[in-house]
Amino acid sequence: MGLLQSLTSTVTNTACLAAGTALGCQVGLRYSFLREPRPFPHQWAGLLEHPLRLRYREPAATLGPYGIAPGMQVLDLGCGTGLFTEAMARQVGPEGRVHAVDIQAPMLERTRTRLERAGLTARVELHHAGAYHLPLPDDSLDLVIAIGALPQIPDRIRALNELRRALKPEGRLILSDEMPLPSYVPAQTVRNWLRLTGFRYAGQMGTPFCYSLVYSNG
Repeated sequence: MGLLQSLTSTVTNTACLAAGTALGCQVGLRYSFLREPRPFPHQWAGLLEHPLRLRYREPAATLGPYGIAPGMQVLDLGCGTGLFTEAMARQVGPEGRVHAVDIQAPMLERTRTRLERAGLTARVELHHAGAYHLPLPDDSLDLVIAIGALPQIPDRIRALNELRRALKPEGRLILSDEMPLPSYVPAQTVRNWLRLTGFRYAGQMGTPFCYSLVYSNG
């Protein structure tokens, strides 16, 4: 075997080994999230704002089709770093209110910092809470938006029932997910979960890579 052929074989084998290792890690990570749903780790928060993600998750473009209007009461469930919370706050205007909920205190602190820098703290209430017990009155929300959050909740039906409680009778629920997240589940799986609740399917947007499901409250 010549030197060039030997080098080519070594590089190819190394590349295949690296690709196989990466694939194995991805499969293992996704299986772990599927078996034991849990929040996206706050230690990885920087990935939520990575430039590659923003190419398909630019906040204003993502939220544009959701119908946020001035004066609305909107819930950002699993707000994370506040990437979308800030855009929601701009869209509801000074008369509206965004309720940013996250179970991880470090995520809420990142959201708080973002809002302070943007001068939007007066439009947002931060809630350190989980999805099973929202600190909100019955029939108080116009719109609930959960971007990548529902698959990370162990008891999804319990969480969905709590969202129904807080939503106005004419309120809407937006459930969105994206394939790069380790907790990603296909849209059809989410639709199967929602069949066990009182929400009524109203449509789907996007692609299997990054989709949004729209539901009405009853």
